[in-house]
Amino acid sequence: MQFPPPPATPPDHPELVALLRRMGESVGINDDSVFEDDKFVGFFQSFRPDGRGLDGVFENLNVGQQLEQRLANLFEIAGDDRRPQGGRDAFFLVRSPQPIDPVVVESKAADWTDRMIQLAEELGNDDAASRLRGIEKHRVLEGIPPKHPKEDHHKTQLLKTFQDLVENFVTQVDLQDPFAEALRAPYYFISCDAGVRDHLMWPLYKDHVRVEEPFEPYFDLWSHGVKFRIYQEQQVDWYMPRLS
Repeated sequence: MQFPPPPATPPDHPELVALLRRMGESVGINDDSVFEDDKFVGFFQSFRPDGRGLDGVFENLNVGQQLEQRLANLFEIAGDDRRPQGGRDAFFLVRSPQPIDPVVVESKAADWTDRMIQLAEELGNDDAASRLRGIEKHRVLEGIPPKHPKEDHHKTQLLKTFQDLVENFVTQVDLQDPFAEALRAPYYFISCDAGVRDHLMWPLYKDHVRVEEPFEPYFDLWSHGVKFRIYQEQQVDWYMPRLS
């Protein structure tokens, strides 16, 4: 006999309870299932294409207005989620990116790397900082980027550093409240991109680390449809979309 799962337990934090209930109400969920793990994966997709309905969800957070401003920018950049062939995007994609100069791509890529080195040093992650300092070139290409290898023995150490360490830097920031941890999954599934997630969530971290926001240059590149790939130990390839 299969027993039903136990009811979800509210977190022991009244402000987080209130936030989760507001999130639930905004998508028509009015019961305690809002406390289930991963309940809000895909949450932000419910408000496409323009973000209407999110107003006030984060208003009780100290940085709520800043979070909402970044989300508004996201919705404006991503635009309509309807695919040309029919159906809708499961994640936020920039289907009509604005052109960007390759020189600007290279500059922003180097700026992002420099800021991530500073964040690594601030967090005491010397191994990651050393590996990032070893990047000698940001190569700018055009077209559809190939996929990264899936098996570890085919990955460079630099790629492993990005996937295992850089994408998790923000989890090392010492926070006093549980909001970032609760929101990390919904924000990640906006685009399944840690850099996009961490830029949008940066207001929750900014007062707890002494660095300039590291993710802004990366988000700027993402907003232009630029993606990175790593196949060498000292080089990062950046693929610009081929615009007609």
